[in-house]
Amino acid sequence: MQEKKTLTPGKFYRTLLCATAGILLFCGLLVFVLDPFYHYHRPWFELRPVLNEKEYQVIGTLRHFDYDAVLAGSSVVENANNHDIDNAFGVTSIKAVRSYGGTADLCWFLEEAHRTHEIREIIYNLDPSAFSAEPETTFASTGCPMYLYDRNPFNDVKYLFNRDVLFKRIPYMLAQSISSGYDDGRSYYWAADKDFSEDAVLYHYLRTPSVSPMQDKTMWEEQCRGNIALLEAEVSSHPETRYRFYFPPYSMLWWDNAIRTGEREAVLYNEELVMRALLTHKNVEVFNYQDAEEVIADLNNYMDTLHFTPRINAWIIDEMAAGKGQVTTGNLSAKLSSIRGMSDSLQQKYLGKIGEEGRFRYGLEGE
Repeated sequence: MQEKKTLTPGKFYRTLLCATAGILLFCGLLVFVLDPFYHYHRPWFELRPVLNEKEYQVIGTLRHFDYDAVLAGSSVVENANNHDIDNAFGVTSIKAVRSYGGTADLCWFLEEAHRTHEIREIIYNLDPSAFSAEPETTFASTGCPMYLYDRNPFNDVKYLFNRDVLFKRIPYMLAQSISSGYDDGRSYYWAADKDFSEDAVLYHYLRTPSVSPMQDKTMWEEQCRGNIALLEAEVSSHPETRYRFYFPPYSMLWWDNAIRTGEREAVLYNEELVMRALLTHKNVEVFNYQDAEEVIADLNNYMDTLHFTPRINAWIIDEMAAGKGQVTTGNLSAKLSSIRGMSDSLQQKYLGKIGEEGRFRYGLEGE
C-alpha cells in the first residue's frame, strides 16, 4: 500500500514563499512592461501615451520619450494640445508642468530634459506669481513621489509593487490608449468637465471689499531676482536652444484683484525685471499677452480669475508662431504702459457695470 504524503510545515512555508515570490515577480514584471508612469521606458506595443498624472508622469516622459521641444509652465498650459505646438513650430513637443509653475521646479525639469535630449525649442509660460515665490524646488515639500524623481533603483519597490498602479492606473492606461477617441496630444488635460462662463468666474471670485493703497513695487524684488538668476542660468547654459517666454492673459478679475490689494505695481515691476533680463540673451524671445483685452474682458473665456479655455491656449500658440505680442527692448516700456492702462480702463468699461448689477461676491476684509 502506497504511503500517503503529508505536507510538513516546512514544505508548506516553502511552497507559500515560492508562490508569494512568483506573484510578486509577476506583478513587478507587469508594472515594468506596461509602465503607466513611464519610469523605465516610453510606451511599448504601439500603445499611445496616456498622460493625466503630472506629478507621476512628467519626469519619466522627460527622460524617456522622443521629443525636441518642451512646453514648460503651470496648470494654465495643461490644456494646450501638443499637436498644435508641433504643427506651429515644426517640432515634436512634450510638456513639463507643475501646478504652481515655480521657477526652480520648471528649471529642474528642463535640466533633466537637456541631460538626455537635444532640445531645439522651449516654450515657457511665465506666471506672475512665480516671481514672488522663493526660488527653491518644491517637489518633496508638496508630496511628489520622490522614488520616481531620484535615480535610486532600490526604492522602486514603491512603484513596482503598488496596488493602485496594478488595479487602477494600468487598466485606465490600457483603456484610454486603445480608445479610438483618445487624443494623445491632450496631455494633462483637465478642461473637459469645467464650467467656463461669466457666472462661474464671478461665483469663484471673492472681491476685496475696499481698495488698498498701492504697495511698494519692490516688495518681492529679492525673490524675483533669485528666480531671474535661475532662468538666466538655464538660457545661458544652452545657447543652442531657442527659448520663447510668454506671459499669459489672465482675466480682468485677476487685474481687479491686483489693483484692490495694492499689488499691481509690484507685479509689473517684477515683470519688467524679468523681461529686461531675458532680453539680454540672444537665444531668447519674449511675448506678452496681458493686454489682449478682447480675451481678458470676456469672462466666458475663464473658469476662474486666471484659468482659461483650451481655445485660448490654441490662440496663444498661433499668436506666438506669427510673432504677435513680441516684446523687445524697444517696446518694453510701451507694453507695460499698455497693461497698466488697460487694467485701469477695465474698471470703467466692464467692472463698474458688474458692480452696479450687484453680481460681485465680497470676502471679508484682508481675504
